[in-house]
Amino acid sequence: MSESILHKGSNHQMRKASEKQRAWNIIWSVSENYSITPDITAYDEKGKADLYWNYIIGSVYKYYDYNLLREFFDTLRYDRDYIFYQKVLLLGLEGCIFEKDSKNRPVLAGLRFDYGKKAYEKREEAEVFDEISAAYFSQVFGYDMKVRDNVKSLINELHFDINFNTEQVINKLKQIINKYFEPEYSSEFYIKKIKDNMLLRFFGRKSPSSSLMLIDTDEGRTGTGKIASGWFKFKEKSDNKEREYIKDYFGISAIAESKTKELEKILCDEAHESCHLHFTRGQFDENDDAIFRQKQTSEQRDKNKQHYIKNYIRNTNNITKLTQRIKNAMIVNYTYSMKTESGKLVTEKAWRTVLDDYKIFVRSIKDEIPDMSVDIMLDASASQLNRQEVIAEEGYIIAESLTRCNIPVRIYSFCNMRDFTVMNLFRDYDEKNNNDKIFNYYASGFNRDGMALRTALHMMKDSKYSHRILIVLSDGRPNDMLGVTSKGIIPLQKEYSDETGVSDTANEVRKGRKQGVSILCIFTGRDDDIPSVKKIYGQKFTRILKLDKFAEMVGVLIEKELINK
Repeated sequence: MSESILHKGSNHQMRKASEKQRAWNIIWSVSENYSITPDITAYDEKGKADLYWNYIIGSVYKYYDYNLLREFFDTLRYDRDYIFYQKVLLLGLEGCIFEKDSKNRPVLAGLRFDYGKKAYEKREEAEVFDEISAAYFSQVFGYDMKVRDNVKSLINELHFDINFNTEQVINKLKQIINKYFEPEYSSEFYIKKIKDNMLLRFFGRKSPSSSLMLIDTDEGRTGTGKIASGWFKFKEKSDNKEREYIKDYFGISAIAESKTKELEKILCDEAHESCHLHFTRGQFDENDDAIFRQKQTSEQRDKNKQHYIKNYIRNTNNITKLTQRIKNAMIVNYTYSMKTESGKLVTEKAWRTVLDDYKIFVRSIKDEIPDMSVDIMLDASASQLNRQEVIAEEGYIIAESLTRCNIPVRIYSFCNMRDFTVMNLFRDYDEKNNNDKIFNYYASGFNRDGMALRTALHMMKDSKYSHRILIVLSDGRPNDMLGVTSKGIIPLQKEYSDETGVSDTANEVRKGRKQGVSILCIFTGRDDDIPSVKKIYGQKFTRILKLDKFAEMVGVLIEKELINK
């Protein structure tokens, strides 16, 4: 019984950590600053990172000086209503952020309306903040809501001027707090006397179970209730401006923009109709933003290579073992199965000449390039930030082993930022000497696995090889800020995560296999993600727990595929 409880507790902690990482990803993406460590994050009643309010938090980082805001809240850190005041700040700035962003990101209006409606519906059971929130959005949308005088008075003042700088915001918030509450400020660390809850005395007690917002701080302090479940996608200010940003962040496009837009017309539909594509080889322009980003990627490349060299003996052993395993599988199971137009006649296949199929011969592929290719696609989302060196190491081992077997290999990473699925090509089929480019791998943004798979499968259609294998290194957790909009009279917006993301990715895998592509997964996730990876890839995946077993585990996966073919 105790072990079961511990296991459940462990799973809960892992899920909590995962959602916190997801909240950080949203905040990073919105703020356009991946160097920050967010002080506060927002969740719904189920503990899931909420897109809408984490978007608001990210915008606070983007538009205001968060260091100044932090300094102000530090003076309230010993007040029992500390988190409440942070919520009030977010509510006040919500209007400013909406006014700043709504013209270029129309979806915000829908998100705002959805939250306002939910707040209004909860007005009778809500906690103090939720009563204030309901009154605020009722005023915004013209709902008929009876509001107590003290709440009405507060709402009338809870509108920050869009032109306020951070100091003006702080002064306005301080005026509101001082007028309506009895805060306890402190610039020193001391044990304060427990005061009566001034919020309850002023506004009256409400049910603690029905709140609409949950805020988690860097200290682990939480506010009660939930943030309305939301969905958000970036709407590009202008196509050119957004492409310029992506180009500066990931590198210039490897193909003509006209070709990219042609591919978008083909691939960006259904669940991905609002998506865009960017293909790069990690080469940057010479403007300041691009130079800064190139410096960051170069630093990560150095870390990746140093990690590989540090484990050189283990890695070379893995390459040797994996190479030999693949060669043995090819010799035993593939030598006299390669269809060609010359060689040893397979008499039972002779009839196929009437179908203009003259590949009725077989021959040994020893010392020849086999009639097969392998694509390796690396998940490069921010969820891999703590594993970048390991992912690069694993990708290199596979690519180098396949190269030594004369198997053409192409390797690239994928991630999502804003509306863009970014495909970063490290080496192509005919670039045998470019395996070292894999150490350019770096992680950022989100992962829209279904879109990446769709794009990879389309790229593989140009392969001249009969047997095509796609190996995906993934944690089995599709997660993108850009959601999915259903069709119908009343379109529904869903987050691209959990069941929606898994189902979409699984659908793309099924399509690929129907096209004759063998799709395998090297699973890099946790125990609780195994059901997801099984739904996506079936039984064609392996999990690497120890890198000294890497060659063995990957070898078995590839060997089985060669045998099946």
